[in-house]
Amino acid sequence: MQPRLYRYPVTVLFFAALMFSTVCFAAETPGAETKKEKKLTEKVKSWGAVPWEGIHSMKGAEYVGSEACAVCHEKQALEFKHSTHARISVPGDDVKAQGCEMCHGPGSIHVDNGGGRGTMVNPKENVSACFTCHMDKKAEFSLPHHHPVREGKMSCSDCHKAHGEEVRPWSATSLENINEACFHCHKEQRGPFVWEHEALREGCATCHKVHGSVNDKMLMARDNNLCLRCHTQVNFPSIGGSGHAGRLASGPCFSAGCHTAVHGSNFDEHLRY
Repeated sequence: MQPRLYRYPVTVLFFAALMFSTVCFAAETPGAETKKEKKLTEKVKSWGAVPWEGIHSMKGAEYVGSEACAVCHEKQALEFKHSTHARISVPGDDVKAQGCEMCHGPGSIHVDNGGGRGTMVNPKENVSACFTCHMDKKAEFSLPHHHPVREGKMSCSDCHKAHGEEVRPWSATSLENINEACFHCHKEQRGPFVWEHEALREGCATCHKVHGSVNDKMLMARDNNLCLRCHTQVNFPSIGGSGHAGRLASGPCFSAGCHTAVHGSNFDEHLRY
């Protein structure tokens, strides 16, 4: 006669799993846990989540005030007074990180050495300086489709002027034209076109999430939903005086062989090629 325990395979498996987990837990030593924590810390640092570490590791670095910066960087100091960042201040009598040093870190070593790389935080090379405040943008750069900022292939300053003159509200791009930041790299979308896509007058951000998106090509919405945000009518699915009921099922407007010249065309008024 078999022992009572082996009549119930589920019971055997349960006790086996319990013993296995107990052995594994006992094998975790304090040293192994420390190693895991160290690995996690290094990963967090690679994300740019630990700002100012390079500056803080410099013994004797102290805050000197924006006036000391203006001695050499006169042009930047004058521009900064008209920028959005200049309006930011951290209240408190003991808070010395104000003005330039809010982003560049304490400047005494930089001043004492008469300038030089590696003596100040450079947001162009260390985007953690920007992510310290712009945490929502840091999250957007983690989305599947994004500009390669966290990979180190470009920086925030490629599109934004941190201490440039007055900018568009809630951005750091010029009032001249928000598209200019995009056209710096995406020259083929600039035009001019014989038949333009009027949406470009409102800016590339009308269709694209400029930092990152869950959609391919960093689009605001996927498939035809993007186009139908503007191109929908009361008598839908008629669009532009033409029935689209059968066409919409074929795929996105811009990749189903129809309106492939979505930014503008020199050959077809319907932006088909």
